[in-house]
Amino acid sequence: MDRKWICLFIIFFVAVLAMGSVDAVELKDHNFKDYFSMKIPKNGHFQKQDNSYHENGLDIVYLVYGNDDLAIAYMDMPFYSENSSKFSYQAMFESAMPDLDECYESQEGNLTILEPKKIDDTHLAMVGTSSGSEYVIIMGKDLDLIKKMGKSVDFK
Repeated sequence: MDRKWICLFIIFFVAVLAMGSVDAVELKDHNFKDYFSMKIPKNGHFQKQDNSYHENGLDIVYLVYGNDDLAIAYMDMPFYSENSSKFSYQAMFESAMPDLDECYESQEGNLTILEPKKIDDTHLAMVGTSSGSEYVIIMGKDLDLIKKMGKSVDFK
C-alpha cells in the first residue's frame, strides 16, 4: 500500500505545480457528485482525476480536481477517523512540498490551515476539513479564497 500512497502524493503534487494565482473572485455553489458540495470561483472549471482503488476489502476513494489556480482533493478512507485528520493533512502537505522546513499550522473552526513561510508557484497554502473518514483538501496561493471554499464544504 505504500506505493499507492506515494503515487497518490505524486499525482497531487503534480496537480499543485500546475497552479497559478487567483484574484478576488465571486463564488458559486458546486456539487462534486455524490461526495460533497462547496463554493468555487464562479468561472471555475476543474478536471477530475480518479485515483480510487479497492484493497483488502476496502474501497478507497481519492479524487483530485484541478485547474490552473487550485487543487481540490477528496478522500474517503474507511480506515481513517476524524481524529487522525491532523496527521493526514500534515503528511500530505509535506509530501506535496518536501523541500519545506516549516509551515504555520492553525485552526479556524473545523478547518486545519497549513501555510508555508512563503507562498509562491511551488509552495502553496493548504486548507483541510473532514467528517468521519471523508476529507477535502484545497490548495492554492490565495489563502483567504481557499479558507472561504473550505468553510463552505458540505459532505453528502
